[in-house]
Amino acid sequence: MDKTRYFDTLRTFTGSWEDYFILAALIVMALLAVVMFAERGKHQPNMHSPRLAWMRGGLYFCFAYIFSWTTGVLSTVVHSPLATRAELQEPGWIALMLFCSAVAIWSYCFWWPRGTLTHGRKLYFLPTIMFGLLWGISVGLIHLSVFAIVEEFGFSRWVTALLVYALLSAYSLNIQLGWWDIYVSPPHNIRATNSGKVLFAHTPFLISTLTFFTIYGNAGIFVLFSGFAMAACAIAMRFPPFWESDGGPVSRETAIGV
Repeated sequence: MDKTRYFDTLRTFTGSWEDYFILAALIVMALLAVVMFAERGKHQPNMHSPRLAWMRGGLYFCFAYIFSWTTGVLSTVVHSPLATRAELQEPGWIALMLFCSAVAIWSYCFWWPRGTLTHGRKLYFLPTIMFGLLWGISVGLIHLSVFAIVEEFGFSRWVTALLVYALLSAYSLNIQLGWWDIYVSPPHNIRATNSGKVLFAHTPFLISTLTFFTIYGNAGIFVLFSGFAMAACAIAMRFPPFWESDGGPVSRETAIGV
C-alpha cells in the first residue's frame, strides 16, 4: 500500500468474506426496494411511517456498505487495527482522541438534544440504538469513501482533507435536511435551532474527527465516532421501531429550513 495514502485502490472481487457480505447487501437492497414499493401505497403521503423509514434506512445502509467496498474503505476498516501500540503510547494521539471524544459527547449528548422534539414518542432503547449505530456506521463509511476518492487525485493530505470537508458539508446538508429528515427521521427539528445544530454540533464534530483521521488514519475509530454520534441522535429524537404506527405529519419547513 502506498504510504502516502490511507486506502487501497478501488476494490475488485477476491472471494473474501466481505465480498460475499456485499453480495448479500446487493440482494437485500433489491428485496427492500421491491417490498417498499408494495408498502408505500398503504401509508398516507407526508406522514411519517416507521416501517417505510426503516426500509429507506436499510437501502441507505446497503448503499453505504457497497460504496465503501468499491472504494477500499470497508476492507481497511475491517482489517486494520483500531489503534497501534505506538499510537496508544503517543501523548498527541491520546490528547486528540480525548478531544474528539469530548466534542462528540458535547455535540450529541448535550447540544443536539436541546433543539430536538420527541412529540411524546416512547423510547425503545434496543431497536433505536441499533438503528442509530447502523446509521452512524453507514455515514462514517460514506465519509471515508469520499476521502478515498479524493485521495486518487494525488493532492497533499491536508488539501485532500479540506476538499473532503467541503464536499461532506455540502453533501450532509442536502442529504440530511432534504431527504433523511423528511423521509426517514421522525419529526424532531425546530426551525429556530437548526442552524445551531449545524454550527455547534455537526461542524465541530466533523472538523475534529476528520482532523484526527487526517493525522493518524484510524479509519475504524472514525467510523465508531460516527456510530456514537448517530446513535445518540436516534435516542434523543426517540427514533421509533418499525412496528410502531404511523406518526404525525412531516414538517418539510422544519426539516429543510435552516
